[in-house]
Amino acid sequence: MLYQTKKKLILVSIILSFAVILVATFLFAEHLSRQNSPKKMSDILNKVILKDHNGNRFKEQSLNNNPSLLFFGFTHCPEICPTTLTELSTIIVNLKNKIKPTNIIFVTLDPQRDTQEYLKDYIQYFNGNIIAVTGEDIEIKKLADNWNVFFERVNTSDNDYTFNHTATVFMLDQKGIFRGTIAWGENPNSISQKIINLNKH
Repeated sequence: MLYQTKKKLILVSIILSFAVILVATFLFAEHLSRQNSPKKMSDILNKVILKDHNGNRFKEQSLNNNPSLLFFGFTHCPEICPTTLTELSTIIVNLKNKIKPTNIIFVTLDPQRDTQEYLKDYIQYFNGNIIAVTGEDIEIKKLADNWNVFFERVNTSDNDYTFNHTATVFMLDQKGIFRGTIAWGENPNSISQKIINLNKH
């Protein structure tokens, strides 16, 4: 009888220990998630020096208290960047009667070629409210790191170069708070609904 009681106590102890470990692991994972989640846009913009396609300092006021879609890329990108900008700008124009004015923020990862003047000319080929952003490499990296954006320069055989980079679009509400993402190749209907929901915050 004593043996059975000890056996039950040991079993209960093991179960309780396992439950404690599970809860602790969950809480730690939640803590890491919060630590690694993107900061409020205004917080990071106060720490970087960037300029828009008009040569003005890119800061919190540049967003005009409107929701924003944030995308990192480069103008010499052959497919992902022009496709993304075209799709986003077209959807926003189509939704204009259902949503507030919504910014598309295009941050270049290639400031050597994507000067302020070059970006200003580039975005004229798209519809919508696009704000193109450039600056020094180190400042762009600070902003990209805030969103865990991966990018790397890749030299090509013709003495030119391209970039591998994250193709995710980050959604920010009118207060600059991160509200979710849009994936590369996501269904247009899904994107439209996400933008409509973004405007409800």
